[in-house]
Amino acid sequence: MNYTIKNDFLNVEISSYGAELQSIKKNNVEYLWQGDEKTWKNKATNIFPFVGKMQDGKYIYKGQTYEMGSHGLVRYIDFLVDSKEENKIVFKIQSNEDTLKNYPFNFEYFITYELKNNTLVITSKVINKDNKEMYFGLGGHPGFIVPLDNSLAFEDYYLIFDDCFKPNRIITSDKGLVRYKEEFILKDDKILNLTHNLFDEDALIFENISKGVTLKSDKDDKSVYVKYDNMTYLGIWHTPKTNANFVCIEPWTSLPSKDGIIEDIENNDNLVCLEANKEYENSWSITIN
Repeated sequence: MNYTIKNDFLNVEISSYGAELQSIKKNNVEYLWQGDEKTWKNKATNIFPFVGKMQDGKYIYKGQTYEMGSHGLVRYIDFLVDSKEENKIVFKIQSNEDTLKNYPFNFEYFITYELKNNTLVITSKVINKDNKEMYFGLGGHPGFIVPLDNSLAFEDYYLIFDDCFKPNRIITSDKGLVRYKEEFILKDDKILNLTHNLFDEDALIFENISKGVTLKSDKDDKSVYVKYDNMTYLGIWHTPKTNANFVCIEPWTSLPSKDGIIEDIENNDNLVCLEANKEYENSWSITIN
């Protein structure tokens, strides 16, 4: 089922399935990618409890091997609405027999969407309901339409980061698994010009990141600003070797698994480790200009 929140600036639609964004409109103009079976059918996947892929789709916990698909479990779960206001909605799921088969932890997971003027704030909250530490990663995967103006081209747009910096790029295998890192040079230390072939080897994944980035064109007065103060990594992606008219800006707390090994999550130092009966919360935002 789809739900709508709105204010004087934005109209936002969210599906209960995966608690996934379906639409972000300002002045009746759509900013969110609307899905395409030929390139990428999703729109804004929510990621939990693991980011990206795992070696052979598996991981180890306490000596037992579990299976996990790309970007985790919650993208395939129908959420309940915990509360709803005109400009805010809270979705909720909790662990059950099905989730425990693939993720052996008892938890509650909330996603809140709240409008504040022309900004959509997305907050994930994890409650460890177990008597042991739980390990996880989370993040967002929203796609934005490029070009935002139909008279322009994909290549007319660029990403400009809040600050000048020299990020490390995480290099992945052809299966999307982490291999090594190398320094990546941005134009003027803050600009990434968009081209379709930029993604021929899959996502650009950065660490040592500026905490905000704007999608814009010098030929268009519309733009999208994504801010992610408490995220450690940023993925930038569209479907490899296509001319897809979108770009995903993906704030993450952790990385995909390392190439060549089935990882023991207790030894994975980029996952969040949440103590028994504790809560974890992380927010990021999308501002439409």
